[in-house]
Amino acid sequence: MSSLRDGVRYAAYHAALLVAIWLFAIQVYAVAFTASASVAWLALDLAVIAGTLVVVHRNREHLGLGSLGEAKLVKLAGLVCVSLACVAASQWVIVDLDVRSLDENNYLSTLRAGHIVRDGFAPFNMRWLEPVLAGVGVLPVGDADALKAMNFGALVVTCVYLALLLIRMRVRFSHAAFAPVFLVCSYLGTYAGTNRLVLDPFNYAMFVVLFHVLLRREHWKYFPWLLLIAAFNSEKAIYWVPVFGAVAWLDTRRLRDAVVLTLRYGTPTVLYLVTLAFYVRRSQTENGPLFLQNVYFMSFTWLHPKITNETVRANNFQILWFPFGAFTMYTLLGLASCKRALRPFVLLLIPVFLQALIGHDTSRMIAYAFIVYLPFGYLYLARALHDLPRIIGRIAFALLVVLAIAESYLLPLADKLGRTVVGAKFYLSFADVIVAAAFVALHLLVYDE
Repeated sequence: MSSLRDGVRYAAYHAALLVAIWLFAIQVYAVAFTASASVAWLALDLAVIAGTLVVVHRNREHLGLGSLGEAKLVKLAGLVCVSLACVAASQWVIVDLDVRSLDENNYLSTLRAGHIVRDGFAPFNMRWLEPVLAGVGVLPVGDADALKAMNFGALVVTCVYLALLLIRMRVRFSHAAFAPVFLVCSYLGTYAGTNRLVLDPFNYAMFVVLFHVLLRREHWKYFPWLLLIAAFNSEKAIYWVPVFGAVAWLDTRRLRDAVVLTLRYGTPTVLYLVTLAFYVRRSQTENGPLFLQNVYFMSFTWLHPKITNETVRANNFQILWFPFGAFTMYTLLGLASCKRALRPFVLLLIPVFLQALIGHDTSRMIAYAFIVYLPFGYLYLARALHDLPRIIGRIAFALLVVLAIAESYLLPLADKLGRTVVGAKFYLSFADVIVAAAFVALHLLVYDE
């Protein structure tokens, strides 16, 4: 009974911390990016945040977070500030296009209805959690702005918990603290700025939290609950069921035990999704085309195919294989030396690439690969920076950070300021090749132990 009580307490304090970070980020968005924030709700929400943080601080010994070392709450506050700054800067530079296409309009319909719209468009009407939460009416902004604020908060939570994930994977705090930079300096970050009404940021946050609970067996008991919460917002939660099975197999070393655990932990979510699909069975569906021709760009050998699909024609090898730049290369190098227990997480790339063959927005589908490329890429970066002489490592890491920022935001910032940067794309591409290749070559050929 004591063990159950301790487990519930641990989950409650961590949930309170996550909600406090999310809600605070929402307040920042409401003040900085909208003109209709309710002062009364701002004050009330800030009071809730303050109260929550007081409770968390008084019970900080139950939080764990031992990987942060000394002054862990100060370091956590620092990660929150860095994450807020990165997401806010990204959304200040990138213009919000306020896209209202099929999926966005369905999410807004759910928000305004306050429940699942049974006769809406599937699968958009099955993704109800974030729209319903945004429409409850307890945020300082309402309607579409509330959903945008929720997404802003989700991006901040993703950044914070991604950095914490890296620290738990033995990446130095000073390096992990820049993970939010690499996350927003990608198509994931820029798309989240241009289209703020999709639900992907919520899914990103849940993906990172699910990764966290699978790192230690004693935390697996939270997995079915978190998986179900993730499924309330997206059917993509199902991607994690086979990953859990592989993690359990490596941990238990017995296939039968792994199958039993997977069925026990995954069945509630599978049953929920089946039941929900039956509930909305009369929904309209979009009979869109498949995008199987993306296979041509996935292939490692270019066969000069004739691309007949206009959507596919806009893609390329980099979009599909290098959505986070050189982190794909770092990931391969990281996998070669990481603990075997971590390798099952790479299975997440299979459904990510499969959805690129059926989803219209290929880059947005591939953006989910961050959950593999950034953690495993960072494992290699951490090893390389440890092996390199300190001054060389610091210069190299600084170059990687500056280059990531420049590649994603130099041209949008110039457009925002009404300036023209001549030749920027060529010089950035040239620097990308030189810096990444030199960094890896210097480490592997000279300093790798």
